[in-house]
Amino acid sequence: MAKGKSKSGQVVVNIEQNNRIYQIIATLLLCGAIGMVAYALAKNGWLEIAATMLTMFLVQLTTLLFKNGIIGLPEKQDDSAFKGTKGLLRTMAADFREWQARSPIWRLAALATGYTLAFMLARSGISWALTVFTNVWIAGAAAAFLASLIIFPSLIGNATKFLASRATEGKKREQSIEDEEKEVITKTFDLDQE
Repeated sequence: MAKGKSKSGQVVVNIEQNNRIYQIIATLLLCGAIGMVAYALAKNGWLEIAATMLTMFLVQLTTLLFKNGIIGLPEKQDDSAFKGTKGLLRTMAADFREWQARSPIWRLAALATGYTLAFMLARSGISWALTVFTNVWIAGAAAAFLASLIIFPSLIGNATKFLASRATEGKKREQSIEDEEKEVITKTFDLDQE
């Protein structure tokens, strides 16, 4: 936040906003609230409606995030071991979209049937999950956690990479200490033989 004075003696406050954190918090709160509403509906005899509502919300959120490019495979080229796999997955996804766009109506109906079956499986899993929770706060926390996995798919991967790099750095440091100790011992031994 920066303050300054204008010529007329009024104080001017310029607020530099970083809206990203607010968007993240608002999204998690919204998803948690929807999970709490679904839990409340399920506990009051509306389990089918609650499960359908929550499943539809999660499917639509994921679809919109993919379509808007918020989640997806990373675009930057890196020298990772899975570089070819990422390229293959991108190519497969592009080929599938192209194949789907050229599909006759019977194939589109078959695809819609597959999507419906996947939706119903997800819905029955969510329906089961809504009966497991014993507290509205736990249901809200679970919904917010699920949303965080959808919104930040790289969160777990980044945490794993960080921990792996820390472990690798620790092993390299231990190895360099051992190498230095061996060098000191070798030099000491060489001095004794002279």
